[in-house]
Amino acid sequence: MLIADIMTLVVPPVTELLRRSRTGDGTAGAQPMFPTIIAIRNERVVAAVSTPRMAATLSCAQTLAVGLGAEALVLAAEAELDGTPALTYSVMTRERHAKYVLQEITGEGAATRFSVPVDGGDPANGGILAALAAGLSQRPIHVTQVARTGSDTSGTFGDAPFLPAEQGRVVVDAGTVRTLQERVQGIGGRAVYIARSPEAAQLALDAGMPRACLVNTLA
Repeated sequence: MLIADIMTLVVPPVTELLRRSRTGDGTAGAQPMFPTIIAIRNERVVAAVSTPRMAATLSCAQTLAVGLGAEALVLAAEAELDGTPALTYSVMTRERHAKYVLQEITGEGAATRFSVPVDGGDPANGGILAALAAGLSQRPIHVTQVARTGSDTSGTFGDAPFLPAEQGRVVVDAGTVRTLQERVQGIGGRAVYIARSPEAAQLALDAGMPRACLVNTLA
């Protein structure tokens, strides 16, 4: 995927995520947006993990890359550049195409506004892109080798022992997101999954994904 296409996918939900964090959700007051790592696959946002700690969020890169077969990872975070609030995006693709993007923020609360994202040059923390690259260097799980459950194997003799690839993909996704949620929930983090269809959403739930992790949009 091209970096420009990736940014088109991630900027709208990230800016909405920040806007909501600043206005509060009715139960909690305004607070900073947690550092969020986003997984892109098949030209759409598939999953994301947000935690209050940059290091904890970044530690999810390899699990997202391997478990979800992510084609690109984006680390989005709030920052302050020369006294101006901003969003930063660290983008890395599996082909090692990288970009650091900045987006200035003006206004407060519901009046928050965002500039057009621009090239940020060399990032202040090059270790973020290195961590994303390290995660994406790992080989993804092979989804054609997901075994059927016991109830699935009671059919006609000769039935294939493995799920079709598209179903295996969702089952692996579900296990990956469940693992991430268990890892980050103790520090107030959250893993979310955006299913490609209602059928895929139900399959993910059947495969053990927590219902709270299944959302319609990142924000």
